[in-house]
This record gives sequence, C-alpha cells and structure tokens, in this order.
Amino acid sequence: MDQEEPQHEKIRFRRDEITDLGTFPSACSVPPLGKARIGRGFRILARLFAGVAALVLLAATAVYVIGATGIGSERLRAEAETAIEKLAGFDVNVAVGPARLTLDGSSFIALQVNDVSVKTADGKPMADAGRVRFGIRLIPLFSGEVRLTSARISDAHIVTAAMPSGGDWTAELRNQDGLIDPEKLAAAVFGHVNHALDAVREDSMRRIDLKNVEFELPDAGSVKLVNIANATVLQSGPGSMEFSSDADIDGRALTVTAAATRDTTSLRVTALNAAVDMAAIPETTPEAGGKTGAIALKLTGTEGSGESDSRLTASLSLTGSVLDLGTRGLLPADVDVDATLVSGSNKIDVGRLVLKTGRSTFNFAGSIGPKPATGAAGEEPSYRYDLTSDGSTLAPAESPEPALNFFARIAGVYQMRSRKLVAEQIGIRSGSGSEVLGTAALAFIDNGPPGISLSLNVHDMPVSHVKQLWPWFSAKNARLWVLQNLFGGRVVDASLQFQVVPGRLGNGVPLSADEVFGRFEVEGSRFDTAGRIPPIRDALGVVSFHGNNVDIALSSGSVYMPSGRTVAASNGTLSVKAANHPPVIGALDIDVAGEAPAIAELASYEPINAMRHVGIAPDDLSGTVTGHVKADIPLQSGVDTSKLDWLVSLDYKDLSLAKPFEDQTITEADGSIEVGPDKAVISADAKLNGIPAELDLIEPLGDDGPPRSRKVALVLDDKTRAIAMPGLSPLISGTIKVAIDKSGDGSQNVAVDLTSARLDIPWAGWSKGPGIPANATFTMAKSGDTTTLSDFDLDGKSFSVEGDVVLVKGALSSARFSKVALNRGDDVAVTVKRSGKGFAVDVSGNALDARSLIKQFTSDVDTATKTTGAAAVSVSADVTSLTGFHDEVLSNLKLDYSAAGSKVNGLKVSATASSGAAITISNTAGNGARALNMKSADAGAILRFLNIYEHMEGGSITLALSGAADGPMRGQVDSSNFFIVNEPKLASIVSTTPAGDSRSLNEAVKGKIDTSRVQFERGFTEIDKGSGYLKLANGVLRGPRIGTTFQGTLYDQNNNMDMTGTFMPAYGLNRIFGELPLVGALLGNGRDRGLIGVTYRLKGNANKPVLDINPLSVIAPGIFRSIFEYR
Repeated sequence: MDQEEPQHEKIRFRRDEITDLGTFPSACSVPPLGKARIGRGFRILARLFAGVAALVLLAATAVYVIGATGIGSERLRAEAETAIEKLAGFDVNVAVGPARLTLDGSSFIALQVNDVSVKTADGKPMADAGRVRFGIRLIPLFSGEVRLTSARISDAHIVTAAMPSGGDWTAELRNQDGLIDPEKLAAAVFGHVNHALDAVREDSMRRIDLKNVEFELPDAGSVKLVNIANATVLQSGPGSMEFSSDADIDGRALTVTAAATRDTTSLRVTALNAAVDMAAIPETTPEAGGKTGAIALKLTGTEGSGESDSRLTASLSLTGSVLDLGTRGLLPADVDVDATLVSGSNKIDVGRLVLKTGRSTFNFAGSIGPKPATGAAGEEPSYRYDLTSDGSTLAPAESPEPALNFFARIAGVYQMRSRKLVAEQIGIRSGSGSEVLGTAALAFIDNGPPGISLSLNVHDMPVSHVKQLWPWFSAKNARLWVLQNLFGGRVVDASLQFQVVPGRLGNGVPLSADEVFGRFEVEGSRFDTAGRIPPIRDALGVVSFHGNNVDIALSSGSVYMPSGRTVAASNGTLSVKAANHPPVIGALDIDVAGEAPAIAELASYEPINAMRHVGIAPDDLSGTVTGHVKADIPLQSGVDTSKLDWLVSLDYKDLSLAKPFEDQTITEADGSIEVGPDKAVISADAKLNGIPAELDLIEPLGDDGPPRSRKVALVLDDKTRAIAMPGLSPLISGTIKVAIDKSGDGSQNVAVDLTSARLDIPWAGWSKGPGIPANATFTMAKSGDTTTLSDFDLDGKSFSVEGDVVLVKGALSSARFSKVALNRGDDVAVTVKRSGKGFAVDVSGNALDARSLIKQFTSDVDTATKTTGAAAVSVSADVTSLTGFHDEVLSNLKLDYSAAGSKVNGLKVSATASSGAAITISNTAGNGARALNMKSADAGAILRFLNIYEHMEGGSITLALSGAADGPMRGQVDSSNFFIVNEPKLASIVSTTPAGDSRSLNEAVKGKIDTSRVQFERGFTEIDKGSGYLKLANGVLRGPRIGTTFQGTLYDQNNNMDMTGTFMPAYGLNRIFGELPLVGALLGNGRDRGLIGVTYRLKGNANKPVLDINPLSVIAPGIFRSIFEYR
C-alpha cells in the first residue's frame, strides 16, 4: 500500500473537537480513598487505548489489503472522477488511471488516482495531473459511502483558455456597453469568495492543496505562465477560510495570503483580507533597460446586505520600477494607490495616487468609473476620470531649478473602442495667477507605441516653473537646452504642441516640425550661451522650437562682464538645427552696443576670443562701439572650437588706442572692424600719428588666411605734412592724399594723389600747379630711420618721373630717376643726392625742355631760388638736346650750377645753337665778389632760347656783369651785326601819331620807314642788376636805317618800367650830320649823333608798358631836341 510522504503541517482542531478540560478525570474531585480509584482508572484507560489501537491497526490492515488487491477499484475510480468533476465546477470529461486507497496525514485514509486527464465537453484538453489525492472520511467508508474531506493536486498542467471563462475572465464584469462595471466587480469578488467558502464548507471538502501546478494562460495576455509551487485553501472555522500560495509568474515570485469570513446564517461575507506580493524582475532578466518593480497589493472588504453597501478597499504599491524611454533614457518610478469601491456609486474612489520618480512626487486623488451614456450620435462607451492634486512636487533630474510645488487637475475619458485616453481638461497652477491649461490624448494600438496628442498653453508663469513643467517626452533637446541655459524672469505667454500618430514613436525617424513645436515669450530672463561668454540678462525674447530645431529670438538684454562693464544686446537669435544629431551647435546672431572696452572684453571670451588675434586688450581702448556678432556656439562638450565659424562685426566712433598699434598711434577713429576665424578686416577714418587717415587693414589669423594688407589713406595739408615729413616742404605745398598698402613682407605700396597740391623741383625749374591731375606710386620699405621709395612713378597728363627715392628721418636723402619727363619730349635721367645740408643733382639724357627752368631763372634770382630755402644745391647736366623758347634748340649742353638759397655760387654752361654758333655762360663767385659772363656767336638764338627777346636774328653778343657777393651786379652787354624782325613796338613808334600832333614820324620825314626787318650794326647798354630791379644806361641801337638810344628802369621791385629814349630814322644820313663838328653839335642828336629823331617813353607795368611820343621832338633839330626829351 502506498503511503504519502510525511509532511509537516499545521494542525487545526474544529470547535466540536475541543473537549472541555473540566470533563477530564484530572478535574474530578478526589475520593477519600484516592489511590485505589486512580489505579483503577489507569487500568480502564489502558484497556481503552489498547482497544482503539487494535481497531486502527485492523482498519489500516484492511485499507492496505483493499488497496493492494484492488478490491473495489472501479468504484473508487468512479468516485474519483465524480469528485474531480465537482471540483471543476462545470461539465468535463475525466479520465483517470488506477485508483487506490492510501494513508493520508490529514484524513488518515485517502483516495489517490494517477494520470488524470480532464477535457472539456467538446473534447479540448483542459488539464493533466500526475497525481490527485482525496482525503476520505474513515467511518462512512466502512458503510460503503465515500465522503471527501480534502483534495490535493500534484504535478499538473492546466490550460486556462479551455475553461468556459478562460478566454476573457473579465466578461462577467462588463456591462451592456462592454465596460467594467464597479457593481459587477464587487459582486464578482464576493461571489468568488463565497464559492471558495462553499468549496471548503464543513460538510464538504475542508482543504484543497496544489503542488507543482502549472497554469498556461492565453497567448493574448501579458502573462504567459503561472507556476504554483504550493497553494492551500482550507476551512479555518465555521464560515471562514484561509488561502496561501507560493507561485511564480513568468519568472517572478508571487506570494498570496487571504482570509475570508461570512455569516453562517445570512451567508454574507463579513470580512475579506488579502495580500499579494510580487517580487521585482531580477536584474539579470534580459530587458531593454526597463524593469517592473515589486508589487504589493492589499485588499479588504465587506459584503453589504439590506441598507448597507458592499465595500472593497485596495492598496497597491509598486516600487523599484524603471521605464525604458529609449533614446530619452530610463525613468525610475514608484507608485502607491489607495482606492475604494462602494456598491451603488458606479465609480472607484481614488483616495490617494502617489507617483514618485526621481526628485518629483505627484500626489493625486479623484475617481474613475464608467461614463453614463448620453445618447449622442457616435458616442463611444467610455470611462471617465477626474483627478486633482493639492500638493505635488516637480523636480526633473536634468533641471538645476529648485523643486516646484504645484496644484493640478486632470479630467477626461478613456474610449474603449478606439482605445484612446483623452485628457479633456489639464490645469496646473504654481502660484498666484500662474497657470498651465491644456488637453492631451493617448491612442493605443497593438504591438506598438501609442499616439500622443498634447496641447499646453501658459500664461504669466515664472520661467523656473515652466522649465519644471515641460513634459520630458516633448522636444527633448529643446527642453534640455532651456533647462540648462534659461534662468529667471517670467513666461508671458507660451504654447506647446505634440502630435504623434500611433506607432510613430521609436521608429528611428526624428520628430518633424509638424509633430512637435512650441513657443515661449519670456521677459527679464537670463540666457546662458556657451564657453566663457557671460550670460545675457534682463532678456526680452522668444524661445521657439519645431521638431529638433530650436530658435531663440532676443529683442533686448544686457551682458554684464566680470569687470563690471556692460554691453547692450538686441535683435539676437540663437538657432539650433537638428539638435538630435551630435555635435549640437547653435548659430548665434546678435547686435551689441556699448563702450569699446566692454565690447572688446565680450569678444575676447571663448569660443570666439577674437581679440587674441588683434592683440588689443580691452583697457587699451576708448570710445563707443555698436556691432554684430555671429558665431557657432557648441551646446555640448567635446566640440573642437577651432573648427567653428564666427564673425564679429563692429562699428566704432571716436575710438582711441592707449598703446601704439604696429608702432602707430591711432586716435579719434570712426569705422568698423570685422574679425573671423581666418582674418580681421579693419576700416576706419582716424588720426594716424595725428594725421587724418583712412585705414583699411587685413590681418590673417591663420595659416590659410589671406595675405596681410595695410591700406592707409592719409590726407596731409601743409601743417600736418610739415610735422610728419618736414623734408618735403620745399617740394610740395597744398593738400595731398596718400594711400598706403602694406604687403605681407613688411613693405608698403603707396599711392599719392597730388591733384590738389603744388609740386616744385627748384633745381629743375619745374612746377605743377594745384588742380592739375597728378599721381605718384611707389613701394615704401622702412628700416630704422631710413625709408626707401622704390619703383617711384610720378604720372601726370604731360609729365612723368620714374625711379627710386631714399628718405632719412622723413627728409630726402637721395633719388635716382631713370626716366624724367617733366615736359613732353623730355628724355633724361636725374640723380639727386643729399650733400650736407644741400643736394647734388645730376641730369643726363637725350632731350630736355628747359623752358620752365629758363623762365624761373630769367625772372630774377630771388624768384628763381626762393623755393629752395637756404639749402645748397648743385646741378650738373649733360643733355644732347635742350629745348628753349620760340622753338630754339641747343645741343650738347654742359652745365654746372651751384647755389645756396638766392646766392648763386657758380654757373658754367656750354652749348651749341642750331646755327652752329657756340654759347658759353659762366657765373663765378669768390673773395666776396661774383661775376657773370655770357658769350655767343648767335645772339638772336640765345635771346630767343632764353625768351629774353624774340625779334632778334643773328649777331654776336657779349655780357659781362660783376659786383659784390651780396650786392647788385653792374656791367654791360654788347651785341653787333644783328637784325630786328617784326618788332611791333618799333612799328608803333614810327607809325603812331602822337597826341597833340597831326603827323607820325613817317609823315614827318616824308617817307615810309620799313620796320619789318631792320639791320643794326651795334647794340649796347650798361646794366645795373640788383635785388628785384634792372636798370639800363647809355643804351644804344644803331643801324643803317634806324637808330635809338634808351635809358631808365626796365623793371623795379614792383615790376614797373620807366624807360626813355630817342628814335632816329634814316640813321645813316643823320649820323653824317652828326659827324660834322659844328653841324653835329648844333643840329645833331648829341651822343646819338643823329639830326632828326623823336623822343619816347615806355612806362607802366613791365609786361605791358604804355608808349608816349613827344610830338614836338619830331621836327626839332638835334641841338634843340634835348629840350623836349622826357625827364
């Protein structure tokens, strides 16, 4: 006979099995002869115990024999099948193996069957059990009645889907609309409790055990397998039961204990207590990062009757859970719920719903229940809910803000058919007048994430509160930026929209601008940018986002520097595109204004740090600056800032540098500076070393930057030029514009606009007046005090100079001009070298137009040399062809000239006229005296060349002057055998009728004097040349037909002329009479020896004198003519 393995069990006695202790012999009074009575009692008990033991042994032997021999096994099998059908509670087909009786620890005798198979009425397998044991009452068994007291099922596998309600166990809980009805829920709970109490009632089974029983749940559910290691349902007294279980649900340990009591008369459940504890998923479970924590559920209740309502109270605790948010990370959460269901209320009252995640705690209360149908068309069966919170705390882990206490209300419905959870009302209040209003919806689908629709609007709420309330699932990167970079102030108005269709989330495609977007209008806030750039405070602007793009628009704000300086910021934007793809970089674009030191300090912070390239410290600047800053700002760590693009554009006014910049002092600058990663571009109107200048500078900031450039345009008037370049004053007067372009090798390309200036080359006798276009270009290189002007090119309409110039301390040191063309046709080379305080000039070449030089030196020495100052000048010339006035050309010119100011120290000239006649000029000085001598065999040519007198042809001339070194020069000029051709003044003398007379000289001599070509045999005069004047004395011109005498002042310091003389026609005949001793003395012209003549006077401006003729002197004899001469 099989015997069950011994088990340790708790033994409970029924109330009718407990005997009153007062009935036992020990409690009886002791008779007088006590010892005899006691001894006799023990013998009676011994006999009774021996009889009972024999009876038990006999029963056990009988059970063994019956079980071993199989006597009555068919009867036992039939009883077992019947018991299993009753235990199932519905029609089933049961098939069992051999049945036998065994000893049982609780019922003494047990009916055991093996290989049990249970199928539904339609033949579907429902359960298989390796062993089923039923406890049997012993006494009824002897009379052939099988009465069961317990049941134990071991090693079983049960398919719940095959049970009549196994497909949807909630069906009995639903109303006609398919909604879970709270009334039916309460009835179902107490109904099942009553069913369990009926199963273990006193006259039926008092105990049901399960051991190693596996329940297979439908595939549609989230739970697949429940494995019960041990479970016990037993009667704990009349109308009471207890339940305990140790199970495993999909690998999670589950412990259940429960106790229920009902009134034996009314059969009403008077007490229900249940506790369910489910362990958390072990950490080794291969989850996608999330896990379900431990679950603890406590359920209490009482069944109502009459006027009292049924009441169920549940407390649910979920701890240690972690929700996997995919790319958004993990969200830990603990949940505590207290709920009460009172029959007749048609709802579940949620007395306490507490959700804790991180530092945040959400504390709600409210109700949930079916929504009554209104009969509206298209209305869906729905659950309604209304939850309020009067003290929740929100503190996201990513937020640096303090925890936010807020009040909230959320109300809405859950639509069963469309599986949509709708929050029709969302209200959050964080302070007086600060609130968030909105709506939301979740649309659930099978095997995919739900669709989410969220719309929130904010009015007048602190920025810190809005940051805390921003939903974690909406625009993650925009939210993170706001959390980390926006502080203080208020959100005047804001809106947030999140619209995602079911199945969209988590598919790897970033949310679009149409799916998530928002806008926040803020005032008085602080924007943090990046790097070490100070934040923008008192900001007024808008933060908006669309998808993963974030745009911040700043209307105004202030940047406070650590030094105390302030920069005003306005019209700024910070745009972040594709914030979901690292590296996350924002494009900053903002206007700034302030004092120059403040702007420079702002531009010196990383990641811009523009001022490190310029080399100017903020303290070195003064003035006001407005500008624009564009920069790529890294919004995450690990970004290589050297590859970021940025541009600082500043406009400044009255800017000055305290320290020299590249050895130049810059003050009063108005202009702009633009600094980028590869270059700095500076443009300004400023004073450079006190000189008005236009600056255009390019400074490369990297190896791949543009070439260094320094373009400076200076505007120099006489005053500033005299201070900056005093050595050029003798050469230049008036305003000039100098453009300087400094190349990368340190040299400078210079372009000079000389149009408004006067140029003088005194030793060349050349000048350019103001208004005549002229430009000079050259390359300037400076080494110490020496400045070299190479590739010098002076260019004008009719002149050009090419060569090199060297300046020392701003003064001319030397110049070498390979090509000099001061006039058309010039072709000479000029070399200038400083010699002491003067210059040595060497001129050589093929052709030179000397008219300007002649004009200068023939005016007077003072005028000719005044522009040279006191500097000594020596000129050496060797020119093949020298052009003068009136198309006269001298060849083979050799010239040596030296002077100091107006003092000519030496002049030596030799040349050949076009007629072949030689010309020599010499001016010597020494021993306090000087002498000028000129000699030419073609007097007409040299006089025309020098523009002294153009109407003379041929003849020879000799000039000899001498005098003290600093005084006037006196001497004579003597010319012979020459012609006067087409002299208008000579024609005027003979043809003009004097005032007060009726005849001209031609009429007086009764003939026509031909003055078109007049021959003269000699011309002579004495010369007195002083400073600014030239006087002539004893001058005479005589020829065969005409003669004249003259004397007076040719010009004085005021350029006035006063000359007188006698003109004698038929000079040859007149001279015959003059040669006679008496006649000549009486009738002749005295020293003029002419008989007939006319006196005249030239007076007035030396350039245009007035001719006066004495009419009475026309017919007067020579002896009397002196009476009528001009005095």
